[in-house]
Amino acid sequence: MTNTATQMIPAVGKQINVHVETWVIPMMVTDVKNAWGRIRLEVEPISGTGRQWIELTRVQRVNVERAIVAYA
Repeated sequence: MTNTATQMIPAVGKQINVHVETWVIPMMVTDVKNAWGRIRLEVEPISGTGRQWIELTRVQRVNVERAIVAYA
């Protein structure tokens, strides 16, 4: 399933699981954008500090109204 940044806007404020090497870390989506034709999400950890832009392909699962993405 292909998503656009506009379709991913409902994901802002939702919790997702992100792959980081062999870990899967729960994070909160704080923003979305399209960069060089790829969807990027700005995320922050549920527990901890900091924010990072990541590629949508690192997301394990997003369950949001009208924006459902499954990878991995």
